[in-house]
Parts: sequence; C-alpha cells; structure tokens
Amino acid sequence: MTTNHTKPVTGLKTFTNKIIDYAGLFPPASLELAQAFHNFVFYSQGEFKWMLNKFIIPAKRLPDLEKIMNGMTIDGCIPFSILGSSGDTLSEFDSNFLNDIELISGFKNRFDEIASIDAIELRLPKELFMPDRIEVMPDIMTSVYDRMEKTFGKNKPIFFEANLNEDHEARIIRVVESIAGLDSSCGFKIRTGGTEPSSFPSPEQIAFAIMTCCEFDVPMKCTAGLHHPIRHFNDGVSSYMHGFFNVFGAAILAYTNNFDEEELLEILNDEDPYEFIFKESGFEYKEIEVTNEEIAEAREKFILSYGSCSFDEPLDDLKTMEFL
Repeated sequence: MTTNHTKPVTGLKTFTNKIIDYAGLFPPASLELAQAFHNFVFYSQGEFKWMLNKFIIPAKRLPDLEKIMNGMTIDGCIPFSILGSSGDTLSEFDSNFLNDIELISGFKNRFDEIASIDAIELRLPKELFMPDRIEVMPDIMTSVYDRMEKTFGKNKPIFFEANLNEDHEARIIRVVESIAGLDSSCGFKIRTGGTEPSSFPSPEQIAFAIMTCCEFDVPMKCTAGLHHPIRHFNDGVSSYMHGFFNVFGAAILAYTNNFDEEELLEILNDEDPYEFIFKESGFEYKEIEVTNEEIAEAREKFILSYGSCSFDEPLDDLKTMEFL
C-alpha cells in the first residue's frame, strides 16, 4: 500500500478515476433529493472530485429535481445517469419506458446548458426471462435503443440489468449477447450488493459476468454494495461485501491479462489489502503489473463505474488505509 499522505499515487488515481456514480437517494443512505443533489454538487467541487462520475436519479424524480435546480446557481454541467422505471411485464416495461422518455426529454430541453444525460439504466422485466419470451430479448433491446436514438438524435449508452438469482450463467450470456448485437456503446449492469444478504451476488456470479462481458466486448458497470475497497464480512448486512478494489481489479486484469475464472475468483475473494499495490507506474496484484495506460483503457472501455449511496465512506476507507 502507498503511504503518501498528500496525494494519491498515479496508479490509484487512474484506477479510481470517475469510479463512483453518486446514488445518495438510495438505501442505506436514503437521502432527500435536495440533500443528495447538493451533496453531489459539493463533491464535484471538492478535493476528490476526480473520483466522482454521474448523479443517479430515477426518471420519475426529474420533475422534483427541476424545482430544486430552478432555485440554484450551477457552474458547469452536471452529468446524469437516469434510472428507468422498468416493470415486471413487457407491457408495463414498455409503458413506463415511454413515460420515462417523455420526462427525460422534457428535463433535457429545460436544462440543456447545465445537465448532461450521459446514460440510461434499465432493469429488464421478469417476463422477458420466461421460456416463451426470452427469444424476443434482442428485439426489446433494439426497440429501446431505437426509441432513445430517435428522441435524442444520437446514441445514449443504455445499461441493461437482469435479476441473477436464478440460472445466472444462462441469463448473463443471453443479456450480454443481446447487448453485443446492438452494435453500440450499451452495456451490462450487475448488482453487487444491497441491504439484504440475498442482494449480494457470489464471487462466481461476478467472475462469470466479467468473463462474459470480456468475451463479447461489452462494457459493464456495477451498482450497490461497493462502499469499501476490500472484500470483508459485514455484520450490518450479515453478508460478505465485495470490495471495489477486488471487483474493478478483477475486471481490469481480465481485460488486460485475460484472467480465467480461477484467477478472477482469487482476486474477488482476496481480503488482504496489501495484495493491491498502487505505484506511479500503475497497479500490481501478486506480481502482475498493469500500466496506467492499460488501466485507463480498461476503465474507459470495459469496467466503467459503480453506483454508491455514499461518497464519503470509500474516501474514509482510503484515508484510513493511507492511500489518500
């Protein structure tokens, strides 16, 4: 570990550059919208703003945010990732998506100078994974993508999420393969935690997702559960929590060094922070080195960011570990 107290070494800064999508609205923080948005603006002007990426907000909350933003002076442009409303059935999903597009479009038109819609996140409906529906998944994704392009006039990355509690390998392959068929910058979203033990996927599920996305050249992002750098057992949720060093380190090494499942599981399960070494030249894990250029490419093209309801907790841990 680094003992630099004044600034992070270049390897760490490259590894964690724009890594956190701030999701203060969501559990366990569950902040009021005004507080969460003001936090984001504050963080985006602070010492560690380089770790901050987008503000995550559900499309249905955009009218509430408009009222807040109307009373603010905002310097620069705020990047947003919008959560779609989804739905359990295909008809609910379709109806909600049309309504979401209308809300997003109206918000963009009113705040075009200070708001950038950088990504859309959509949970695929449960009905789509029924045996008699799964074959239409590529068509559903294409329809969503085409509607977005028609509305905004250019490609917007869409990250598709699927429930992985059942038959995760088949589901991951089907979703990632369908995303790859879009021939776009769309990606796969994996849930890496939550407030209940059942919300945390196994290391095997994460490893399989990483390998599959690598195989199909599909970018991925994570959401929830990655408040801390290193994997550990958390008494509050009675579960092992994945670390963002572990998950992003595994993805970077898969992308740059073709790590196989056994190698990915080793890094995903590692609870020793001293195995994660950051240098001016890059990142090292068990004598395997990745240059800053390789890290930057993997972060830009493959493992993009993770949603977190806290920006302070990851920073506090890094400071305690003397990385910052």
